[in-house]
Amino acid sequence: MSILAHKPSPRGSQALESEAVFRLLVESVRDYAIFILNPQGIVASWNMGAERIKGYKASEIIGQHFSKFYPAEDIARGKPAWELKVALETGSYEDEGWRLRKDGSRFWANVVISRILDHDGNLIGFGKVTRDLTERREAEQQYRRLIEGVSDYAIYSLDKGGHITSWNVGARRLKGYESEEVLGWHFSKFYVAEDVAKGLPERVLEIALADGHYEGEGWRVRKDGSRFWSSVLVTPIRNEDKELIGFSKITRDITDRKILLDKIQQHAQDLETKVKEQEEMNAELEAFSYSVSHDLRAPLRAIEGFSDIILQDFRDKIPGEAKEFLGQIVASTARMNRLVRDLLDYSRIATLELEATPVNVWAAIFDALNQLEPELRPDVSVAVEPNLQVKGHQAIVRQVISNLINNAVKFAQPGKKPVVEVRAFRRGDSVGIQVQDHGIGIAQQHQERVFKVFERLHDSDEYPGTGIGLAIVRRGVSRMGGTIKLRSELGKGSIFEISLPAA
Repeated sequence: MSILAHKPSPRGSQALESEAVFRLLVESVRDYAIFILNPQGIVASWNMGAERIKGYKASEIIGQHFSKFYPAEDIARGKPAWELKVALETGSYEDEGWRLRKDGSRFWANVVISRILDHDGNLIGFGKVTRDLTERREAEQQYRRLIEGVSDYAIYSLDKGGHITSWNVGARRLKGYESEEVLGWHFSKFYVAEDVAKGLPERVLEIALADGHYEGEGWRVRKDGSRFWSSVLVTPIRNEDKELIGFSKITRDITDRKILLDKIQQHAQDLETKVKEQEEMNAELEAFSYSVSHDLRAPLRAIEGFSDIILQDFRDKIPGEAKEFLGQIVASTARMNRLVRDLLDYSRIATLELEATPVNVWAAIFDALNQLEPELRPDVSVAVEPNLQVKGHQAIVRQVISNLINNAVKFAQPGKKPVVEVRAFRRGDSVGIQVQDHGIGIAQQHQERVFKVFERLHDSDEYPGTGIGLAIVRRGVSRMGGTIKLRSELGKGSIFEISLPAA
């Protein structure tokens, strides 16, 4: 780029006016140092911007060589003369570098030198424009130091085609390459072969351009060939005119997290498989239990029936000891019958197709009381809020309440008459049904055991039963979408509370 010197035209006064205006304009500019050099590099003019940036007044610097603004190391390398040579040969020279003020302090300058030719093409000097970019450079340097100092993240930039243009300490640590090894490489170098074959690197840049960023996870490759699981963020970089000039890329090694998540997922899958196997096994056991229990009832009834006939019809002909043995057979078959019946109930609840319908709570309690021995019914007090209904299965609701009442009556204090209180009340979206006794109570460490099948805390001779009643209660309540709680203290009675969805 050359500047042609003005040649006076016939309109001399108008041209002189234009020159004066132009000179005033240049001299008033404060953000740029604008001055002219003669062909040898001697300062021939000086504007206000030059005085502000470099600290010299016009009278102090005009007539001095412009190398006065260069650091000693640049003068030693002949840089000032070389810059004029380039400007002369190519028309202009542009550079950034350190320059000196009058007080000796340095500033980072953007410099443009343009040759000035007359109309005959002869060199008559150079125009020089200098801008102080110290603040911008400091900000850039600070940002660069920040990026360079990050060691946990690989932070680097790409050109528009995806070739690496910068490389920080974290990238060197994470990927294993020195900056001189990778600058200019395409970033697909770090992708596993199968992803490169699928065109993933190109797709990443396409998504970043379309969406404003790309974020994802995947396997990447280090210099030594080892793989690591990375979290990646790619963002387009645009200039002030919104034109794409490249991409920034941040990569983090999250292999440890990936391994942990994979282990958790595998554990969850293994657990799911085991649960499924357990459910299938439980279903088979339920079917087996139901089948065995059902098939046992016929021979049990036969044993009980024939034993009873012998006792009734041949009582006088049977020795006393034989009568006692037959009595034990009848009692044992009766207990066995109850056990089989309870097992059938337990299995039936597990396999029964339940359709939730409104069940009147008072009616269910009334039916449960009717199953008690008549002489025990007065010992049970009932307090039920009016119009209470639950969503459940009528037969199961009745059986659950019956089992709890029978349990409360059975475990009375030795030598004392049982006292049982049944309460039902509304609580938000559910209905609570409590059965409270003042019996022997249950120790804290045994309160979970009592809900398991065949778990007994007392000898059957002391407190008869099959050990299945409370297991039926818990399973029935659970199948209807409810819960059961137990509050008890040894020697002070128990409170069983079931909660079912209100209808």
